[in-house]
Amino acid sequence: MTADRPLCILIGALGGQGGGVLADWLVEASYNAGYPAQATSTPGVAQRTGATTYYFELFPEKNPPMDPVFTLFPATGDLDIMAALEPTEAGRALERGFVTETTTVITGLDRVYSTAEKMSAGDGTIDGKPMMESLEKAAKDVICLDVSNLAGSSASRINSVMFGAIIGSGILPLSEKHGRAAIEEKGVAVESNLTGYNAGLQAARNGGSEILEDPDRPLKPAPASFNERLETYPEAIKATVAHGIAKLVDYQDAAYADLYLDRLNLVRALDTEPTLVLTREVAQRMALWMTFEDVVRVAQLKTRPGRLARIRGELGVSEDTPLRLTDYFKPGRDEIIGMLPPSLSWLLPRIKKLERGNGLALHIPTGSAFGFALLKILASLKFLRRRSAQYLEEQAYMLEWLEAVKAAAALDYELACQTARLSIWARGYGAVRRGGHEKLAAIFTDWSTKLEAGVDKVAADVDQSLLLAHANPDATH
Repeated sequence: MTADRPLCILIGALGGQGGGVLADWLVEASYNAGYPAQATSTPGVAQRTGATTYYFELFPEKNPPMDPVFTLFPATGDLDIMAALEPTEAGRALERGFVTETTTVITGLDRVYSTAEKMSAGDGTIDGKPMMESLEKAAKDVICLDVSNLAGSSASRINSVMFGAIIGSGILPLSEKHGRAAIEEKGVAVESNLTGYNAGLQAARNGGSEILEDPDRPLKPAPASFNERLETYPEAIKATVAHGIAKLVDYQDAAYADLYLDRLNLVRALDTEPTLVLTREVAQRMALWMTFEDVVRVAQLKTRPGRLARIRGELGVSEDTPLRLTDYFKPGRDEIIGMLPPSLSWLLPRIKKLERGNGLALHIPTGSAFGFALLKILASLKFLRRRSAQYLEEQAYMLEWLEAVKAAAALDYELACQTARLSIWARGYGAVRRGGHEKLAAIFTDWSTKLEAGVDKVAADVDQSLLLAHANPDATH
């Protein structure tokens, strides 16, 4: 044998992304080219709680005099290619020591958020920039694939784009025609997979896709009528404030966004640091709090233009295919009377069916004209929101929080920032949200007296409360 080792690829994938089909294509393409190859798989515990990996080895010698001995799993220093169909899978491989100076990393850029990220209170998403920087430092090369733009947003195509990129990288002794033949012989969605394959080939030859801002979290511009007020803010926070304004105008109206700016300016006047961390924290958190999700807001989101088209795209069904869409609601007494003025809360009797933890189960066929119209009527009631019981309650807790932030800012900047972060307790629905409100009320009781008694003790209590809030999303005590 003239070759002394196989070429090794580790594939990190999620359930439904076609990692197994990708491994089969690699084996088939190798056989077509005359090279011995083998692929094995290690299934994960679940989609995002365990690594679902496929390991492929190709011996780069045709018709060797002896059969090569392949291994079932990689070791540190073995990998020539780490193919990650989701970027944090590349990070997972790096953490396990598989990515070294001999490894080329080929990774998709489209995020699929992990269970831990989704469960975290507040923003639990992983910051991808440090991870990508670490991959750049550790790997021989990094090729990124913006799959949504290369071959459409369908998750079923990412494996074909990845296959094309692996062939296009030139690391394996496989030609373009060998990869194309493997897809055709496999016979799975041949036309769309060849489209993805060609896109991946070209992307790898061009050095990969440019890493762009997370498309799931763009900062929206404010309406032009707010340009004059926005000009008074430094560039460092202008985009954040503009996004808050856009969110509030969409949620209620321009007057509500003006109220947001009036409140924010009170904090900004106390912000003594050039970084404006306090102002940014309050700008982000107050915009989120002021757009609390009541029944009207939920109806508004469920009837967004383009929602049905987005769902069709996610399911991969055309406009000609009948689609039945049902939205499930379970409003309790708190949610229902929250829509009414406080003086009318007596209209809804206290019955066990609607008490905390229970609710009225509603199945609304949003895909039908009747169901859509019903939700549209609910969404149109936002003009009544400012007189509703929930609105008045939320504003009272919010103003108490703002006053606490301002009082803390006069004594200790970091404490003020941490106090702003306590808004994390204003979250969830029903019993969880009410428990969070009660937690905030307890923290801010005699707030000025607590500050006078000692900032260090208050800071310790606030830090402990934040740790509890992040550790247990449902914690209220």
